[in-house]
Amino acid sequence: MPGPRKIAEMPSERDKAFLLFGRAMAAWAKLEKGFYAWFEHITLLDMKLGQPLYFAPTSFMARTNLIRAALKSNQLEPAERAFIEKALGYAGQYNSFRNKLAHGEFTVEGLLIESKEPDYKAAKQVAITQKQMAVAANNFQALADLLWKARDAALGFIPEDEPEASLETCLVELKALPKAASDPA
Repeated sequence: MPGPRKIAEMPSERDKAFLLFGRAMAAWAKLEKGFYAWFEHITLLDMKLGQPLYFAPTSFMARTNLIRAALKSNQLEPAERAFIEKALGYAGQYNSFRNKLAHGEFTVEGLLIESKEPDYKAAKQVAITQKQMAVAANNFQALADLLWKARDAALGFIPEDEPEASLETCLVELKALPKAASDPA
């Protein structure tokens, strides 16, 4: 006969940090796919050709440069251009924080330190906290959601539950986002 069931252990601070890290990186993945959707919209390429071209560069900034190059040769509506140019600016700011997440090292206290810092004690003083990771995850998700919402509006797909959704309203929402990924909204 089996013994009594043990109460599950509470997650450690490090485990909590891993969960927040996962949320942030999942939101970033949605953000990257959102920019791909805009690339496809701007270039008028179908997925069969557009996706391999867009994801051929291995860095996010190189992909945003592809979007910027495509913008120079396409006649978008002014509201579309205004939205995507502003979104690219936010993404550039958020990307530096995402890089710190992707290339950092977790401590047992649930902090994320930059691996390049040789002095461990100094690195912990400027480490990314769980709160910063949670805020960044929310900001990445908000930008990703706006990318998709604006792209849908550009294509004329307005959800029934959001009849006021437009590129102009998306731009207003975008401008309300924090400039830095770890700044609270």
